[in-house]
Amino acid sequence: MSSDQQPSSELSGSKSVKPEFSTPGLARRLGALLYDTLLVVAVLMVVTLPFVLLDLGQTPFHQSALLLTIFAFFSKFWRHGGQTLGMKSWDMRIISNNGKPITLIQCLLRIIAATLSILCFGLGYIWMLIDKDNLTWADRYSETRLIMMPKRDKLFKKKN
Repeated sequence: MSSDQQPSSELSGSKSVKPEFSTPGLARRLGALLYDTLLVVAVLMVVTLPFVLLDLGQTPFHQSALLLTIFAFFSKFWRHGGQTLGMKSWDMRIISNNGKPITLIQCLLRIIAATLSILCFGLGYIWMLIDKDNLTWADRYSETRLIMMPKRDKLFKKKN
C-alpha cells in the first residue's frame, strides 16, 4: 500500500491526519451504514431469541443486552482492523485523528453521535456536505475519521 492510502507510524505523534487521505462521500457512507445495519439487526435477533423462547418479555436486562451487543459489534470491528463488514465492502477504514486505532471511548462517542445524527433525520450525515473537511457529526464528536482504502484491483495487480 502506498503511504498516502494508509496511516504511517509518523502520524502517531501528530495531532491530525494528513490531508492527502481521501474522505468517502455521503453515498458510500450510507451504503456501508445500510449494510452494517442489516448485520446488526441479524445479530440482535440472535441475542433476542433466548428472551423470546423463555417468554421474558421486554426487560431492562434485555434492552441492556441489545445496547451492549451494538457497542460490542462496532467496537470489535473498529478497534481491530478499523473496518466493519460494510466499511470493508465499500473500501473505507476508520482511524483516530492522531492516526492510531480508535479507543473504546471514541467508539462509544461515535455510536452516540451517529445515533443522534440519524434521529435528526440524517442531518449529522448531511452535514458533511457543508463541512470544510467533509466530516460528519460522529467524526467530529469522536475525533475520528473515515478514509478510503486503495482499490482491491490495484492491490492484487500483477507486476510485470
